Amino acid sequence: MSKIQFEIKKQIATLSGSSKGWSKELNLISWNGYPPKYDIRDWDASHAKMGKGVTLSEEELKVLYYALKQLFEGSQPEEHQPQNYNWQERVNGWLESSPLFIQQIKNILMFMKEKGYPIEKQRQLLIGTQSAAIEEALQYEIESISSIYSLLYSEFIDLVQKLELETLEQFFDVIEKM
Repeated sequence: MSKIQFEIKKQIATLSGSSKGWSKELNLISWNGYPPKYDIRDWDASHAKMGKGVTLSEEELKVLYYALKQLFEGSQPEEHQPQNYNWQERVNGWLESSPLFIQQIKNILMFMKEKGYPIEKQRQLLIGTQSAAIEEALQYEIESISSIYSLLYSEFIDLVQKLELETLEQFFDVIEKM
């Protein structure tokens, strides 16, 4: 069995410590020379020994962040939500981490646009508050992408729900042009 090579690029946070000198940490680590990923695991004081842990891409860490934020804060009142949420950064992150997800979203949006659906109806179809019974193919695509890319789709739907109509239209246009 070959030895695992790692380099702690950045120590981000110590989550807890034990009386035996071990600590649970969030770090940015390069494993076996690959690009660094975020990592949560137990370490001894010298960082020579480690326990089992979980390694997350930046995209996965962001999904975890939003899930924890929702868990602990619930939905925020309108006045506490960031008005200038950088959704373009999210789209670029999705494109980088999962281009097929973006392509499927793009296909769905283009289909709805070709059918002449107004932005609000597109929103309702995507979040499931309105049925597209006459468009079985559309319903199938939405169900398919929501099951294959459940975390990304949840984040996408969260944005679709929060963005105002004018911004939502810009959001859809950016995706369609990718």
